Amino acid sequence: MKIKLKVLTFVTLSATLLFSPASAGTIDGVSVIINKEPITLYDVFKYSQRFNISKKESLDILVRQKLEDSEIKKLGISVDNFEIDQYIENLAISNNMNQYDFLNMIRSKNIEISEYKEDLKKKLQRDKLYKKIISTKMQQMGDGELQAYYNENLNEFSQAAAFDVTIYTSANQQSLAAIQSNPMSAVGDVQLQEGRIEAGKTDPKLLAILNKTAQGKFSSINKSDSNYVMFFVKEKHNVQSVSFADAKNYIYSKLGEGKEQKAIEEYFEKLKSSANIQVVRAP
Repeated sequence: MKIKLKVLTFVTLSATLLFSPASAGTIDGVSVIINKEPITLYDVFKYSQRFNISKKESLDILVRQKLEDSEIKKLGISVDNFEIDQYIENLAISNNMNQYDFLNMIRSKNIEISEYKEDLKKKLQRDKLYKKIISTKMQQMGDGELQAYYNENLNEFSQAAAFDVTIYTSANQQSLAAIQSNPMSAVGDVQLQEGRIEAGKTDPKLLAILNKTAQGKFSSINKSDSNYVMFFVKEKHNVQSVSFADAKNYIYSKLGEGKEQKAIEEYFEKLKSSANIQVVRAP
């Protein structure tokens, strides 16, 4: 039976610890003390062997883990046995197994269950830490930023009852892009059709595209079956605007997209820059 094992060990975001050129090629000859917590040569060697990565990569990750461990302790983040068991149960279900067979499969890979659970505990603690960092960062997003997005994207927050449009269709995406750049250009493989699109009879995805497109502008180019299609919105009828208050949660979620990773990296970059990191050469 082919097993799709989704998670075996905790995954830690990689970090970069910068070394001078003189020490960059001699990782075997250094150890690190970070905020009075040592990372020994054996720690680096053991980690690199376990995960089959270079000693430099191992050291980078171990430094990041020390910073994370310090924050977890500082913030009092804990994980109990029930949470660990529940996580294992979910992993087993996702791999179409019961928990007993799943743990036996872990053992068959020469992984000690106690060590595996300890890794999961660290992973869950880090997950909680990341969520806390992201939550704090998102709370700093004030109404001013949300209002600015609303004001700059009013078309996104208006809903029309109907649209008069010119529909451009082509098997060649570049042909439509050429018309976007120069509406007066004549492109032979583009078909045009005039029409009115009623909001109540329109696919929600298309409706969102048309509402977002300003009157007198081209929509984005979209794939439709074997062709590409775009719309020129000539006129919108019976337009009603969504208030800022009603759009606020949507804007908050949209602005948050993609910021999670950045928030975490910025957080630990600041920690690393203020940490007491010593690179110690072996005698």
